[in-house]
Amino acid sequence: MDIGMIRGLGTVVVLVAFIGLALWVFSPRRKKDFDEATQLPFADDPQARQHVEHAQEKASRSKKP
Repeated sequence: MDIGMIRGLGTVVVLVAFIGLALWVFSPRRKKDFDEATQLPFADDPQARQHVEHAQEKASRSKKP
């Protein structure tokens, strides 16, 4: 096994990890978890949290046909 083969295998491993991560991030099943995570900075301020939730609801309504 020479250095070219090792580098090639390393590239394949990184590519598979990237594709797996992209599928995990953009999975519809994870949307709820990520939406909850976006609210964490506003957990201390109820007024800001309410404003952000209202904006998200408005955006989701405008996307529906």
